Amino acid sequence: MARDDEEFTVIFNDLYPSLCSFLECTLGGGGRAVAQDIAQESFLRLYRAGPCSIPCDEVRFWLYRVARNLALNELSKRQTRSRLLGKVIEMFSHREMNPEEMLEQTEHQRIVLELLKRLPEHQRAALLLREQEEMSYQQIARVLEVSESKVKVDIFRARSTLRAHWNERQKAFARTAG
Repeated sequence: MARDDEEFTVIFNDLYPSLCSFLECTLGGGGRAVAQDIAQESFLRLYRAGPCSIPCDEVRFWLYRVARNLALNELSKRQTRSRLLGKVIEMFSHREMNPEEMLEQTEHQRIVLELLKRLPEHQRAALLLREQEEMSYQQIARVLEVSESKVKVDIFRARSTLRAHWNERQKAFARTAG
């Protein structure tokens, strides 16, 4: 059991921060505490199963799959359509910005997050796993339990939809500003 506990500790230390981040985005704004609870529940389920019972190269995918399912259950309980999977763009760049640039960056972030809300959940999840977690298409397919080709299509459609909505907003803004 000591070996299992040591292995579990290593897995926890390696994956907990990124799992919490993924869950915060999955749950939308203000979901930090719930994300941490779900991440802990996911790790508790891994501990009960025994980290050695799951092949080493599968543990990450297993955890993300369990966490995602728990998060979706949480969203269902809330009966909300607002399943924001947020943190797509950085709040601030690494260089110093003047107040006008900061306001513009914040507004862009708000718009992108609003546009993400419009995407179907499976497209948001695939896109965020790709962009935020930097998973390969194959890895995303394992987490979402779908084919790799479905992942590619979902990510393509999510990007296309976001791009189209962004362009529509920019045109509308230009009309009202001009």
